[in-house]
Amino acid sequence: MELNINSPKYYKDVYGVDDEIYRLCQDIYIYFKDKSYSEIINIIGIIPIIAPKELLENGKYKEVKHCSVAYGFADVNLFMDYEKYVEACMDEKKSMIVKNVVDSVKAIKTKGKIDFNHFKEDMMSFCEVSGINYY
Repeated sequence: MELNINSPKYYKDVYGVDDEIYRLCQDIYIYFKDKSYSEIINIIGIIPIIAPKELLENGKYKEVKHCSVAYGFADVNLFMDYEKYVEACMDEKKSMIVKNVVDSVKAIKTKGKIDFNHFKEDMMSFCEVSGINYY
C-alpha cells in the first residue's frame, strides 16, 4: 500500500519543511510500499492539517476522509494540535505524525475495507525499528 504523506497544511507555509519529518514520511512510504491491507484501496494520500485553532474555527481548513474505490485511492486530511506540534521536540513531532497517519488509515478503514489491525501492528513494528515512540 502506498502511503503518500505530504507536508502539513499551514505549518509548512510558516515554518518550512522539517528535514527529519520529511525523511520519516519517506521511510514510512518505503516500509509500507510492498504491503497490502485492502483489496480495493492501494494508495492513501495523507495531508496533516497543522494550523492555529482560529483558522480551523473560521473554516480555513476542513478535514477530508474520502475513498475513491473505483480508482483504488483514498484521500485523508486530519487536524493535528498546532500549539502542541509547534512546541514539541523532534521526537514528539515524529510520534504525532505517526499518530496522524494511523488515525488517517483508521478514518477510512471501513469504506476502504482495510485490515486496520494488521496495519497498526506493522506501524508499531516500523516505530520499534525506527526508534519512534508509538503513542
